[in-house]
Amino acid sequence: MNIEQTYTITELAREFAITPRAIRFYEDQGLLQPARAGRARVYSRADRTRLKLTLRGRRLGLSLAEIRELIDMYDGVHNSTPQLQRLLKVL
Repeated sequence: MNIEQTYTITELAREFAITPRAIRFYEDQGLLQPARAGRARVYSRADRTRLKLTLRGRRLGLSLAEIRELIDMYDGVHNSTPQLQRLLKVL
């Protein structure tokens, strides 16, 4: 039985020391895509990883568009060379 770990917006906000509003903003920008359970957002491990990468990108001074491009390049790809080359170019 494979039960995927999920997170609430409050749990992620606490873990990353950001506000739920910031998480909703990243969701509005297309960086996170939580499932819904009624009105509640349910974040997957992939959403948690995307949030972590988004926050790292912000600390590096990347724009949200650059962060989204880099994260989207990585989704489902086993060869990270293009992503790393793009990251080096952006930096």
